[in-house]
Amino acid sequence: MESNVPVSYQEVFSTDKGVVYQCDRTNRLILSFWGSTTPLSARDFAQFRRMVSTVNVHQMALSTDTADDVEILTIPRSERCYVLTLCEVIHLRELLNGASLMLELNSMLRECGCATLSTLG
Repeated sequence: MESNVPVSYQEVFSTDKGVVYQCDRTNRLILSFWGSTTPLSARDFAQFRRMVSTVNVHQMALSTDTADDVEILTIPRSERCYVLTLCEVIHLRELLNGASLMLELNSMLRECGCATLSTLG
């Protein structure tokens, strides 16, 4: 984790391109990607993840049209948007999917009474 991360943030998932944190104090997921940090509700996180997953990376890769060189993605209920290249879309997709999987896994562990990463730390 980065050294300037608030104590209330717990890392959910990270790659070399970004991190998703969970803040139990604000009940938000914090997306840290491409030099910016954005707090999201669980609902907005899921919506943004779906949006990123619908980007047609195959079309971006094969197209010679300059309009397909970047994808503009807006974050729900935020003024922030990302203008991403094909590689950046893939990196963001990996980060969001990994975080979603870890959140689902933690939820399943809590349901069966098992210890989760947040209860061990």
